[in-house]
Amino acid sequence: MSRRLAQISLFAVALFIGALLVGQLRSQARPIELSSLSAQELSALIETLSAANVDLSDAAAARREQIRDYELAEIQGQSALDLTREDLEEISAFAGLRGVEGQGIAIQLEGSYDPVAINDLVHELRNAGAEAISVGGTRITAGSVAQLGTSAIEIDGAPLEGTVEILAIGSPEGLRAALERPGGYLAFLEQYIDARVTITTSQDISVPATVRDLTPTAARPVE
Repeated sequence: MSRRLAQISLFAVALFIGALLVGQLRSQARPIELSSLSAQELSALIETLSAANVDLSDAAAARREQIRDYELAEIQGQSALDLTREDLEEISAFAGLRGVEGQGIAIQLEGSYDPVAINDLVHELRNAGAEAISVGGTRITAGSVAQLGTSAIEIDGAPLEGTVEILAIGSPEGLRAALERPGGYLAFLEQYIDARVTITTSQDISVPATVRDLTPTAARPVE
């Protein structure tokens, strides 16, 4: 839109210049009329043309300044749009709408476990600073809860069977230390379930996007 306005302004300036030049050429094409003017009339004509040229120069300068303003606004608008897109990508990624990758830990849970153990483990990882978590390939969002389904433990409708892999993106050292500290969650977990927990750190953890519809059903943005 700003580029279109700039083009219109330039066209108007060019049209004005053309009209003035045509007027000057027509005046020059009538030497008999000019020769019939007195010195005072010629002086007045020159002053008029000089004033018109000054006005034309001022108008052209104003249009150039306006064009620069349009171009600057376009650059700033594009920069703001780029920043908005970056913010949206980050929000989408950490809300679970997009897959993410980074350093973190991989947890192998093998043996007998129940929904409470899965939920508590996810809770511990969140408290330890995990930025993204998946359980059995399912992205954990705010509404994700492990529960007992008809034939297996389920998260967001996906069954968990056999060995379950839990991935968490965050500080590998911080996440691992939070789980393995003396008297920590793993020590507590071993007392209540018959499962073996193996933790490995990695610089290349990939957590997928959620398949859930995260559109709120009751809440709405505050205007």
